[in-house]
Amino acid sequence: MKRKFLGIDIGGTNLRGKIISEDGKPLAERKTCSDAHMGISRLIENLSSFIKEFPCEEVSAIGIGIPGTIDRGDGMLIQAPNIANTKNFPFTKALIEKIGATTPIFIENDAACAALGEYGAGAGKGSNSMIMITLGTGFGGGIILDGKLWSGEDGFAGEVGHMTINPLGPRCACGANGCVETYVSQVAIKRIVCEYPELCKKLAGTEESSIPKRLAELAHKRDESAIEIWNNFGTNLGVGISILVNVLDIKTVVVGGGLSGSWQLFIDKTIEEVEKRSLGAHARGLQIKKAFLGDDAGVLGACYVAKSGLEKNC
Repeated sequence: MKRKFLGIDIGGTNLRGKIISEDGKPLAERKTCSDAHMGISRLIENLSSFIKEFPCEEVSAIGIGIPGTIDRGDGMLIQAPNIANTKNFPFTKALIEKIGATTPIFIENDAACAALGEYGAGAGKGSNSMIMITLGTGFGGGIILDGKLWSGEDGFAGEVGHMTINPLGPRCACGANGCVETYVSQVAIKRIVCEYPELCKKLAGTEESSIPKRLAELAHKRDESAIEIWNNFGTNLGVGISILVNVLDIKTVVVGGGLSGSWQLFIDKTIEEVEKRSLGAHARGLQIKKAFLGDDAGVLGACYVAKSGLEKNC
């Protein structure tokens, strides 16, 4: 009998879940509100109810992608800037106690899950090694080396958003200055827009989550300030990618997340900067691809986390 795996992707707005068979066939999927902004207690409550909607007695393992820094071994959520009360929170233990199930639960960073999804069934399929960058509220990432997710010695690898590209730059949520996330993310765009008085007036009253979309619309209408912001966004993304490529010598970079929807507004500057900064040998054959699984990348990657976690613990 083929095993089944449940993958769940925790987003700031939604919970997405999918059950797949051992050979990758989708069997069931659902979506509901996460209310992550209301804190970890509310999130655990919603997550436990969501899991109970699936036929978990038929599932061999559950994988969960979480937007934060995690300790895979202990099932701890070390920190999650966009979820209140999460410092060193015993995530797996709290969830198991809530759902009262014996099904094994494995957690992973959400960007790493997206990387696994795109590597297995998306833009990175067929590559040996790959870097995945997710452009959303923050700047996330996942690194696949020789077909395996690279978690690092202590399990914290992949925090690519906290590469410093300007030590005198803006303060980051992590406490450092000038992280790439302070220049290339939804939070960054909100801050940068405020530096353009006329543009700020045009976007007055726009919900924070909708600012990038409106900024893209203005750029398409040839607003010079909006175009400049997207050009700088692309340049700074290129700086970040070139650092990763020079260090890891990887030929495939996949860019996803909500802000990748504005791909045409920034990608030329990104490629230009990568070509300028990457060492010659590294730049040859380098492919920067747009992710194409969308929201399915994270949830599918979480399914893979469930599968690999079960296999490692057998």
